[in-house]
Amino acid sequence: MNDDNLQNNTNHRKKVENFRLNITDDEYDDEPELYSDRRGSGLPGEKDDGTVIHSYSDPRAAQKAKLSQEEAKARAEKAHRWRNKEKGRKNKHFFRAVWLIMVLLISALLSQFAITGINDMLAVGREKVTITVEIPKNADTAQVADILNGDGIIHDVNFFRMYSWLTKADGHYGNGSYKIDTNMDYEAIISNLQSNLNRVDTVKITFPEGINTLEVANLFEKNGVCTAKEVLDLVNSNKFDDSFQMIKAITNAKDRYYKLEGYLFPDTYEFYKDEDPEQALQKLISNCNKKLTVEVRNKATSEKMTLDQVMTLASMIQAEAANKEDMYVISSIFHNRLASGGQGDLLRLRSDPTTYYPYRTKAAVPSNIRDTYKSKYDTYTVQGLPAGPICNPGDDAIDAALNPADTNYYYFCHDKNGKAYYAKTNAQHEANLKKAGLK
Repeated sequence: MNDDNLQNNTNHRKKVENFRLNITDDEYDDEPELYSDRRGSGLPGEKDDGTVIHSYSDPRAAQKAKLSQEEAKARAEKAHRWRNKEKGRKNKHFFRAVWLIMVLLISALLSQFAITGINDMLAVGREKVTITVEIPKNADTAQVADILNGDGIIHDVNFFRMYSWLTKADGHYGNGSYKIDTNMDYEAIISNLQSNLNRVDTVKITFPEGINTLEVANLFEKNGVCTAKEVLDLVNSNKFDDSFQMIKAITNAKDRYYKLEGYLFPDTYEFYKDEDPEQALQKLISNCNKKLTVEVRNKATSEKMTLDQVMTLASMIQAEAANKEDMYVISSIFHNRLASGGQGDLLRLRSDPTTYYPYRTKAAVPSNIRDTYKSKYDTYTVQGLPAGPICNPGDDAIDAALNPADTNYYYFCHDKNGKAYYAKTNAQHEANLKKAGLK
């Protein structure tokens, strides 16, 4: 290369350098299109995070800018978390305040309930007034509480129900009329209502000697103790077999009209209105069991009679005899006929009260069967004793059945005034029937 060319190149390079150095910052800023931030355009000289690297940029300044953005973002997130935390703290305080108010309110209500209830439970401030309350059958605790409240005995129905539940009194209240003092606490009130000893709705019933089962049932119903149907259902059940050996010993229940006939001892008893029929009947049976003492049972054994045969014979004596003395003579007649071996058909005891049993007379037989009715106990057709007693005998009839008079009579009859006529033969008996006005 010659000197001229070398000089020309040198001059050209200087011009280029002078041209680059004469570009001012203002001129650079006046060209926004050429140097503006084109984030994500993919042009050379750009980074993926959107930071434009200019031909004149300092890399440390770009890094610093990036860090500043990240710090700003972190500060924003931190501020957001702080605001949420502050908001949560305020909500927490609010809900704590609401919860505290509710606890205080509930505590106040419970305290009031407890104080009022405890005062009522202990009968605090209640003056003594005796009141009769009526508790119906099968009343639950709610009904009992309402009745007691209505009668002024308690004031807090809900507390009484809670107390009843806690003390397991629910389902164990009796029915009937009770005398209760208003100054009684809950425990005393409940104890009164669970014991028949405190009932005042009692009734006394006298069952006369010789009364039969149908009449017993009707007396129970008439006096409001229980229904006749309830009694009649029970007397043919096995409810009392486990409690009384004398009942369990009955082996021909299917042949009898009423299984318990003869064992409902005639006496005066006290019952409660609407009493449990099983409990009511048990009083009569228990009394009979006591009356049939060891001596009575041993005597029956010595006479080669079962206890049921004694009661059957005693019932016939009770139904036939005009008085106590007559009982022992009639007993001797029945014994004589039973021991006769059947001579002259004497085993047919021909006792009139057996003819229409379990009814007293033909007129008592239901009209729809009256004309054709024939009792299976009828001793005009049945030989020996009937299947069971025909009524409930008293002490004297039972004693007469075991200790008959010593006679040779085989027949008897009574006139309308109760005068007795006895005979050894059928001919004498026919004559006595005329004397008694029966023929």
